[in-house]
Amino acid sequence: MLRALPEPLVILSRRQTTGKGVVVDNHSSTHSYTNLQYVQDRDRSRALKYRLRRRTREVAESLKKHLTHHPEAILDVGSADGRMLHNLSGIFPSSSIVGIEYDETVVKFANELFPAIDIRHGDAQHLEFSDSCFEAAVAAAVIEHLERPDLALAEFFRVLRPGGILVLTCPDPFWEKLASTLGHLKEEGHNEVPDLKRLSAIVQKSGFSILEAKKFMFSPVGFPKELLIESILRALKLNFMMANQLVVARKPAHISNNI
Repeated sequence: MLRALPEPLVILSRRQTTGKGVVVDNHSSTHSYTNLQYVQDRDRSRALKYRLRRRTREVAESLKKHLTHHPEAILDVGSADGRMLHNLSGIFPSSSIVGIEYDETVVKFANELFPAIDIRHGDAQHLEFSDSCFEAAVAAAVIEHLERPDLALAEFFRVLRPGGILVLTCPDPFWEKLASTLGHLKEEGHNEVPDLKRLSAIVQKSGFSILEAKKFMFSPVGFPKELLIESILRALKLNFMMANQLVVARKPAHISNNI
């Protein structure tokens, strides 16, 4: 069981937002392929299982690399069924971990699947937490679904403690468009899929310092020695061959929330 969240980590209100045009994690309820279908398909789809596993690995390695101490509290935005949170809780067992998911049906599913993990309904663009609550915030495969990513980034900045780490992932726009054109993606609801340069720029504009920006995921279903292959591709400047993107950033250690 995860221990109780620290005292400063409180919900400011129970205000409900309309969420019109705002999606966290994957798909608006207006789309035919729903969030719940997506998370249920992860049990059956090799590709979806693999993509989740790789994103989780990249997130965990980034946190271990860039955090200066074991995090007291971690926020996962767009937590879906909670599988990434479940894995992170094993890697950071003494951390308080909370997930935010926009789709209330998926929140119910996640709470039944992982009752020991704190997963709540919420909106990335209006986080209902007090300032400076978390040492780390994660948004994996989220930013491309948001109507106003700038608002979400401002919220991530606000709830992170000074020196806190933000980890973002999103698909590469070229491979995303190609996969959609070929009919390999059921997912809908993307607003803007930024390239790595654009993603880094909007994160930096929100007040963060970029620590790392890279491409990853050579194969959509996994491949032997894939990490070695990816390191070789980076060395050869063949980053375009990888289908996902990672940005790790830090909130400055001596700064207020008013940037």
